[in-house]
Amino acid sequence: MDIKKLAIILLAGTQFVLAQISSDFNVTTYIDDNVFRSPEPVKDVLTDVGIHLNYQPQNSNLQVKYEGDFYLYNILNERNFSLHSIGFSSFNPFGRKDQHTFYYGADLDLRINGEEYNYYNYGQFYLYGSAFLNLQKFILKTGYNFRYREYSNLPELSNSRHYLFIQANKSLPTRTTLILEADYGYKSFAGQQAETIRRRRRMNVTYYTEATTIPSLSHIILLARVAQSLHPKIGMFVQYKKQISLTSQTDYLNSDDYYQDEELFDDPFSYQMDRFTAQLTWMLPGKTSLKISGSSYDKNYISEQAYISAEDSTGVGGSRSDNGKSIFISLEKSFPLTKAWIKTLTFRLYYNHIINESNSYWYDYKNSVISGSISWKF
Repeated sequence: MDIKKLAIILLAGTQFVLAQISSDFNVTTYIDDNVFRSPEPVKDVLTDVGIHLNYQPQNSNLQVKYEGDFYLYNILNERNFSLHSIGFSSFNPFGRKDQHTFYYGADLDLRINGEEYNYYNYGQFYLYGSAFLNLQKFILKTGYNFRYREYSNLPELSNSRHYLFIQANKSLPTRTTLILEADYGYKSFAGQQAETIRRRRRMNVTYYTEATTIPSLSHIILLARVAQSLHPKIGMFVQYKKQISLTSQTDYLNSDDYYQDEELFDDPFSYQMDRFTAQLTWMLPGKTSLKISGSSYDKNYISEQAYISAEDSTGVGGSRSDNGKSIFISLEKSFPLTKAWIKTLTFRLYYNHIINESNSYWYDYKNSVISGSISWKF
C-alpha cells in the first residue's frame, strides 16, 4: 500500500477515536487543620492532581474510563499516594417502549503508597448491576453490587463485600419527591488477625490481643428523603438514615490512624447509626451553583472500647459511642468555551467542618477543610 495513503488512513482513524474520547484534568488544593482527625491536631496542605479519561464508541451505550489521582502532602510528603481506576459502564433499555433500563459495570482500582506507609496499599474489583423500572405511578430501582478489596500488606483485612438495595421514588404535583430505600450489606474478611500485638500510634502504648478469625459483619440501612422544589432554581431535601447492625459481637477494630481512607479509620459495618441531613441547592446566574448542607449523627460501636484519656491503655470507658455534626458549603462556576481543544473550565470552592464528640479520647476531634479546585474538560 502507498505510504501516503496509509498515513491518511491512520490519521483519519486516530481522529475518529480521539473524537470519541473526553478527558478531564483537575487540580484541587486542601487546607486541612487536622489531617489525622485527632484530638492533637496536625495541619497540612494537600494537593490532588487528577486526570480522567472516557471513551465511548459511536452509537454505543458503552463507556470505558480511566481515572488517576495523585495526592501530595506539603509537609508530610512521606504520606503521598496515588489512586488509579479503570473500568466500564453501560446500559440497556428494555420493556414496552423501552421505559425500563438496566445498568451495569465494573472497575479495577489500585492504591499505591510510599514504602513507609505501604500497608495502606490495596487492589480492588468492583461489579454492579441495577434496574430502573418506570412503573408509571412511581419509579423503582433495585440492584446488587460486589466488591473485593485486597490489602497486600494487611492480608487479614482483605475482604469481600455484598450489597443489595431497593428504592422507591415518587414525584408529586406539588414538586415534591419522596424517596424510600432499604439496603442489606454483608462483609467477610480473609482470615485471622495475624498479629497479637497492636500499637496505638496516637497513644504510644502497646497492648496484646489474641489472634482470632475476624467474624463476618452485616447490617441493614433504611433511608427516607423528602426533596422539595422551592423555586425553579432553588431546591432542598431532608433525609433520615438509620443503620442497624445484624452483628452482635466482633473482634474487628477500626484503625486509630486516619489516612485518607475512611474505611480503615471508621468501617461502616463496625457501628449502628442514626443520621439526619438537610441540603439547599441554589442555581445562581452565570452557570453558578451554591450548595449548603448540614448533618448530625449518633454512632454506637459494636465491639470497640472507649479510652478516657491518653494514659488509658485498657479502655475503661465502656463501649465507644460518637455523636457529631458537620456543615458543608460549596460554590461552583463553569465557563463554557468555544475553543476546539477545551470545552469547559470549572472553578470550585468548598468548606467542610466536622465536630466529632466521642467518649473515647482518641476520636474526640474537630476538623475544618477549605479547598479550591480548577478543572478543564477537553
